[in-house]
Amino acid sequence: MNHKKGFTLTEILLAVMIVGIIGVALAALTTAASRESGVGRSKVLLRNNLSIALRQLRRDVQQSTRVLYVRGGLGSSLGTSAVPLLMLGKNVDQDGNTIEGLTASYVTYCFVRGTTATTSSGATVLPSGSYDGGIIYRTESASASWNGNVPLCSTGTQWLGNIKYIPSDYPVPYFRVKGFSGTYNVKSATSSDDKKALRLNLGSVLEVNLVTELPSNPVVNDVTEEIFLLPNGFQFQVQE
Repeated sequence: MNHKKGFTLTEILLAVMIVGIIGVALAALTTAASRESGVGRSKVLLRNNLSIALRQLRRDVQQSTRVLYVRGGLGSSLGTSAVPLLMLGKNVDQDGNTIEGLTASYVTYCFVRGTTATTSSGATVLPSGSYDGGIIYRTESASASWNGNVPLCSTGTQWLGNIKYIPSDYPVPYFRVKGFSGTYNVKSATSSDDKKALRLNLGSVLEVNLVTELPSNPVVNDVTEEIFLLPNGFQFQVQE
């Protein structure tokens, strides 16, 4: 008689269980690696887009001769209409008039708030009241268009997308001239005394805070705080 010994049922089941555990572990590692790779690619994409946009803004600031409007914070009641953040004048004097013998041009940055309030996993975009999916548009024209004391916005050319809107805590998008806490607007000052007061408060530094965010799972975002030195050399003392 042959006395060859085979595997028992218990041994076979144990081997299958071990192989299954190893398979599940490998699948989990593969999924995690794939997710981390996707997060890394998304972060690189956000950073590259942000870098390109900031280079454009830096060129506009360096070429400007006058800041005509800076919004500062946007507040909690913002809808989805285009809102001006910044208007720069090129070849424009301190009162916003064209410098004699030169051709003026005007660059306006406008923000349209996104409508994405939840992530792809269904979680609420944080902090409360925030939205993803916003866009900042940039337009350059030969004349400045105003609605009263507020620049008119156009949604022609996208400057930067995936902008996160936060109305409080760390407000973004945020464009502010250092040294002036409110909305700076050359047209809001009609008398010579008002204009002098605005100029005295207008600093030489433009602060820009932005957050770009993808409402993915996990959430991917990038934060930047940039400082731009204005070439027009504010702040100065007015001699009476």
